[in-house]
Amino acid sequence: MPALHIVLYVLLGTSLAFAIVELGLCAYVTTAFTGSSEVYTWDPYQGYTYTTVHRSAPGILIFMIFTACWTILLCTAALVLPWFYARKGAVTNKLNSILGVTFIVLYFVTFVFWLACFADIEAELGGGTSWSDYLNAVIAFGVLLWLLFLALFILAILAVTGVLVGDWAGYQSMKKVAVDPEQPETSTVPAPANDVPIGTAPAPVAASELSSRDAEAFHNQPPTSQTYSSSSPSGIASAELSGDSAVYTEKHSGYP
Repeated sequence: MPALHIVLYVLLGTSLAFAIVELGLCAYVTTAFTGSSEVYTWDPYQGYTYTTVHRSAPGILIFMIFTACWTILLCTAALVLPWFYARKGAVTNKLNSILGVTFIVLYFVTFVFWLACFADIEAELGGGTSWSDYLNAVIAFGVLLWLLFLALFILAILAVTGVLVGDWAGYQSMKKVAVDPEQPETSTVPAPANDVPIGTAPAPVAASELSSRDAEAFHNQPPTSQTYSSSSPSGIASAELSGDSAVYTEKHSGYP
């Protein structure tokens, strides 16, 4: 298993666990802030009386609950989808590009969400801690989730650019050149020099080249077993066949 897969398992699994814990903490703090209670107050006309006070949770806590649910769904999808496609062997360049861009965008958005969540609560507290340990835990897990998604965002960019090697869909390099199955493969072996394509007429041969070739073939012919007398008055005609042409030699008596 590549090292990238192990790191992704650790980061996504940790983010999923932290998001579940954060969801429970935010729900508890929101419940504590929401509701109504009887408060003993002073009224100048009636004296000390009980007044019903209605309280609602701050909007940032509601947004943190939404971000925690968003994180749980994202971590589950980021763990299951790449593993499923890699297991089925259906990872194509198009699928890898779509999932790669989608993961990078979603990791960045989630990273910004958690940054906004804990930064807003810290701004409300004036940069300090709260009297509630549960609210302090909410801030702490928000910071950890922000760092985890920052790491996931960087890893996704390094994977699609080819710096890190992985086999999961969405984490493979986008620099791979897709091979067109309809394009015929070309051979790199050079064709022999004497190969002539079918249907191509052979180049014409000059007469001088043909005669010199025939003369050379004639001289290279072995001597025949038949002998003729040079004293014949009518002369002797001998035919020697060589290659594609016939050479006729006539010997007359009295001539050298």
